[in-house]
Amino acid sequence: MELLSRNDFKKLTDVLYRRTGIAIDEKRYNLLYKKIENYITKKEYRNFREYFHDIRFNKSDSPIFQDLINIVTINETYFYREKHHFEILVNEALYELDKIRPASEPFRILCSPSSTGEEPYSIVLHLLSEAKLVEKRDIEIVGIDIDSTVIQKAQKGVYSKRSIDFLPKNILDEYFTKTGPLTYQIADFLTDVVDFRVVNVMDKMAMQRLGKFDVIFSRNMLIYFDDASKKEVAMTFHSLLKPKGFVFLGHAESMNRVVSVFQTKRFGKHIVYQKI
Repeated sequence: MELLSRNDFKKLTDVLYRRTGIAIDEKRYNLLYKKIENYITKKEYRNFREYFHDIRFNKSDSPIFQDLINIVTINETYFYREKHHFEILVNEALYELDKIRPASEPFRILCSPSSTGEEPYSIVLHLLSEAKLVEKRDIEIVGIDIDSTVIQKAQKGVYSKRSIDFLPKNILDEYFTKTGPLTYQIADFLTDVVDFRVVNVMDKMAMQRLGKFDVIFSRNMLIYFDDASKKEVAMTFHSLLKPKGFVFLGHAESMNRVVSVFQTKRFGKHIVYQKI
């Protein structure tokens, strides 16, 4: 018996969009309907109507709604992905900010989304390789994601061979321990360096509670939002950034197409965005 029709799927994705800003195309029905049906059966709902009632009338942070988010979100990443961004951060952007920030002020970096942790940990590894900044001032890194499952994985710091394939051998040998034929554990002290939290970027109050940042990494997230949601997220980032702070986006994304409150900043042939 079919538990989830295309019309049911549309109802679910409409609620998801209103609460999170994530736009799920109807074309993904064939990829997702079986996962959602399995969940409905596992939780012993008699039909879609019972399940949808709980989705609609429970809070956005309820386990049922969180499980839906975890089912439909895609979290695919690996260490040192788009490596040039990390090099720009530690070799140029942070040094620019170092000149205008009080010496006693820590640098704060936000990764949104952080997925399973490869991006924030890649930032840490690059900072350790470029030791001068770490010795000079405190650096705080916060990783957020709407998916609670990937946050739990990030906190554990256990990775597949695919995730570590692009790590230099010296970095792999120094900061990772092989725990199985295809699994690697990042050093314990590194899991303590990043503050991972489950946060929805469309929740303005939750975002503001994170505090102010010098740099925001948000690569390949805006591509899943429509124009209205992109603008909302962009303005939230702007409000979280300290003066002259930087936003790093994925290569297929552009802040200038969304809002006009950032200026384009070129580092060689690569573009980042700076708060005006």
